[in-house]
Amino acid sequence: VGVSFTQEEKESICAIWRYTAYIMGIPESITFTNYAEAIEMHKVGNACEPPIEEESIIMANALINSAPLVAGVTDVAARKAMVEREIYPISRALIGKDLADSLRFPNSRKIGILWQFRMLQRIRRWMAKLRKKSVTAQNFGQMLAISAFDDAGISYNMPDHERAEMSSKW
Repeated sequence: VGVSFTQEEKESICAIWRYTAYIMGIPESITFTNYAEAIEMHKVGNACEPPIEEESIIMANALINSAPLVAGVTDVAARKAMVEREIYPISRALIGKDLADSLRFPNSRKIGILWQFRMLQRIRRWMAKLRKKSVTAQNFGQMLAISAFDDAGISYNMPDHERAEMSSKW
């Protein structure tokens, strides 16, 4: 939606995802090693997608509706407005009409929603340059802020042994 990354940043994000896959036990033979492979694997994955079932519809809509909470929006009316006016229209534009209809996303009358968000990102980058602030740091900061679950009591601590029964309390 308008965030731009350097090639080095793209490769760094791929490294994080590769490490995450390793921790989750995904065999290295089926993980990507660089950004180009990640894009190709994404294309292959999309081609192999199974048909959408009721559970997929429920999960997709639950994720959409939980996004404002993750972003820290607690007011019920504000969350509802954010979902209806921003999240569903942007999601619909990103995944396309057919998939959005299959997931039973509500129709959106917003034309050019992605263009608007991309322009907003460009304006933010331009403003950051005027203030001599790093756009890369801003992008990374936004990603960190979204993924910070410390306030919810979730810890990033890792177990000290691969077998849960042999691991210290963490």
